Amino acid sequence: MTNDDNRNLQEPKSATVAFAGWRTRHDRFRQALNDIQRTHTMSGVEGVGMLLMGIPGLGKSSILDSYVRHHLSGRDDLESPDRSREPIIRLSVPAEPTLKTLIQAILLASSYEGSIKGTVGELKQKLDEFIRERGVELLIFDEFQHFLREQAKVNTRGVVNHIKLMMDKHKLAVVMAGIPAGYRSIAHHEELYQRFAQRQTRLAPFQIDTEENLQAFGSYLRACTRFLQRHGFEFIPLANKEMMVRVYVATKGIPRLISGLFKVALESAEKGQPITQKDLAEGFSRTLMNPDIQTFNPFRAPYEKVLERAREAQEKAASEDRKNWDIH
Repeated sequence: MTNDDNRNLQEPKSATVAFAGWRTRHDRFRQALNDIQRTHTMSGVEGVGMLLMGIPGLGKSSILDSYVRHHLSGRDDLESPDRSREPIIRLSVPAEPTLKTLIQAILLASSYEGSIKGTVGELKQKLDEFIRERGVELLIFDEFQHFLREQAKVNTRGVVNHIKLMMDKHKLAVVMAGIPAGYRSIAHHEELYQRFAQRQTRLAPFQIDTEENLQAFGSYLRACTRFLQRHGFEFIPLANKEMMVRVYVATKGIPRLISGLFKVALESAEKGQPITQKDLAEGFSRTLMNPDIQTFNPFRAPYEKVLERAREAQEKAASEDRKNWDIH
């Protein structure tokens, strides 16, 4: 095998790895970042909260990663002779949270170096002291649906009440990110929910039902293909209506699935050869990314059949969206 052959084998893998770590700041992404920033700005003034919600695959974790990274990189006050500041603590809520395990999870997610053993009262004191000494401004709870009453074995009300007390005592900003089930949980705790009522960002899959939504979807697909072009891979145009409908049926408009579709197409791509509809069809056939359509391949089927599937998918998405935000 020649050196050129080796290079051509490695480049698709390199592009796939790069694409997996890349995120485009589409309109919804930017709106969520702005909402987090507005919430964070109120820290020190009053205890305020924000909900960042959506089904899996819409980029919640990427949004949080981006905000934390860019905010901290823009701060020049984190280190001083007197103390180190830690303005943001981000953690994943334990699967079955109690007040004790939640406080321990917050401390573990921070730079706290002491023992996390002790009674609940002792742990509360340790956390209070850490928040004051390190100037904590923003708490980010990822996977906050674990507060759901039927998932938490004990004392859910004690957990959410302590979050409320921390917000009030330290004038903390709090962002809770998770799936819609978390919204239904928080909505049943009125005093906590009121603190999150002003700013709620609901992420949704891309849709194709209006011209405005088509434009947003097309803009996202163009950003994806431009990134891959910079890595040497040409795509057939994806931002025309027919290809957008085909991609939508394949992925339900979910960014994680769209990324997965492109990655499986890249796996068999050769440097210098454009990725075609046939490549997308073959890549899609090797996955189970959309069980709703079973063996139907939207990149091989006649366009009229794909349109039928698209209408069915939109109706199902609208029905599921209504259920997601029904708190009763």
